[in-house]
Amino acid sequence: MKKHSGATAFRHRRRTVAGLAALAGTLAVCGTGHAADLNPGGAWQIRWDNTIKYSAGYRLDNPDSALVAGAAKVNNDDGDRNFDKGLISNRADLLTEFDIQKDGFGLRLSAAAWYDTVYNNPTSNTSAATSNNVRAPYDRFADETRRIAGRNAEMLDWFVFGTNRIGDSTLSYRLGQHSLIWGTSLFFGMNGLAKGMAPIDLYKLSIPGAQAKETTIPVPQLSGTLQLTDDTSVEAYYQFKYRPTRLHPAGSYLSATDMLGAGAESIFAGPLKLDFAGMVKGDLPNNFGVALNTRSGTLDADLGLYAIRYNDASTQVVTQASTRSYYLAVPNNVRAVGASISRLVGIANVGLEASMRFGQPLVARSGTVVIPAGSTSSWLTDNVPFPTGRTTHLNLSSTMVTGASGLWDGASLVGELSANHLNSVQRNGAKVDATLNKTSFGTRVILTPTWYQVAPGVDLSLPLNVGWSFKGRSVIDTAFPFSGSPDHGGEIIVGVSGVYLNRWNANLSFINYKGKVSSQPLLDRDYLRFSLQASF
Repeated sequence: MKKHSGATAFRHRRRTVAGLAALAGTLAVCGTGHAADLNPGGAWQIRWDNTIKYSAGYRLDNPDSALVAGAAKVNNDDGDRNFDKGLISNRADLLTEFDIQKDGFGLRLSAAAWYDTVYNNPTSNTSAATSNNVRAPYDRFADETRRIAGRNAEMLDWFVFGTNRIGDSTLSYRLGQHSLIWGTSLFFGMNGLAKGMAPIDLYKLSIPGAQAKETTIPVPQLSGTLQLTDDTSVEAYYQFKYRPTRLHPAGSYLSATDMLGAGAESIFAGPLKLDFAGMVKGDLPNNFGVALNTRSGTLDADLGLYAIRYNDASTQVVTQASTRSYYLAVPNNVRAVGASISRLVGIANVGLEASMRFGQPLVARSGTVVIPAGSTSSWLTDNVPFPTGRTTHLNLSSTMVTGASGLWDGASLVGELSANHLNSVQRNGAKVDATLNKTSFGTRVILTPTWYQVAPGVDLSLPLNVGWSFKGRSVIDTAFPFSGSPDHGGEIIVGVSGVYLNRWNANLSFINYKGKVSSQPLLDRDYLRFSLQASF
């Protein structure tokens, strides 16, 4: 990282150390014993859990000029230039969860806090001419980037829940901020029904092997399940607030674009520099959906039918040269229908989810759409300037666990094949990026062999995680199946994990990115990541 001189460096280090020490002190207090035993007896059940974590990342090479130099890279280079070879993360996290219930009714609260010294220090960026920062100096992280990546605390879940009998049926419900996803998607929730039900935290998705249920952002909503029979249920939800997908903050290590995400402040457009003017939501219809789930004895399978309407959590870039500004427009009223089937095949649990979307935003030429000169942001509330279409999405997943063999004591194999296809264009077909593909495929496979009691109280695993895009760059989603939508590219993650006394978890991973310079923005960002966590 860039060095500072004299008193400035000392003051910054002092603030950094003080901030991390404060969080570490909090973690130490929470981590002195098991989950607090708050049960007063009787029918009350009270639980308080805390998870502490330390993690660090180390970049293995300096930025490659082929990925940062030239006019074509000027809006995609800050995350690369901000980090030389060396430390890219030095972070402490706290997750706290509180649950209380009695007689089927209860309350759940959860919150997270984190501090990363790297994002509270200057960057390694020496290219003032290509920095997209406006309010922050070129060699500093933008305020919002520093907040999201470097020091923040947020409420996650806060909801009440209950269960009531209605005749011969049982109604279960939740009211408040929580996550809900349907279908069978594992790794490619953005290509399934999950995309329309819950915004995705792509910052958390950068954790190797993160699954769809781990990366959704809680949304204020009312959801419920009516159990009609032992084999059949009806579900529904209604969301009260729009929340966008959380991208990697602009300028953070794994960010692939400088114009999106927290901390994005400008776009270079030829000789102009367009400043970010805000997000345009319009009159958002609230998100809602219904589902029917049943167990088929004939097929020996679980079946699901789904219908949802939503405002896309992925915003669209809209530029206006006359005012030297750009907006992020929220696509409204996207609809999707889908079906899923899940059953045991041999020793593997296999799931298939298929869905169709109507009004799905498509990738525009150059990644942006231009609005007329003289128009204000309110023009976007009455018009749809970006292309949309009808699309088909498929996710096929499998999970299996095996016992001892001559190679290991046990192993798990988890995989998913994902595909999407543009059926037809509904609006603004001339604006679609014709260089992208109508059909795209991606996959992820994780093999985790495990050896038990390699030392007293210690279990050891060697996970191998491969994610690959093997056909096409998607015209439907630039993040499918991975950031930049690389054609014949992806990532390979090799690691070693240890568990001590079923409480302490340690992991060391090597992350290697593959692909072409033209479509894999992370090609030069291989890194090592270490983490240590414990739950109490």
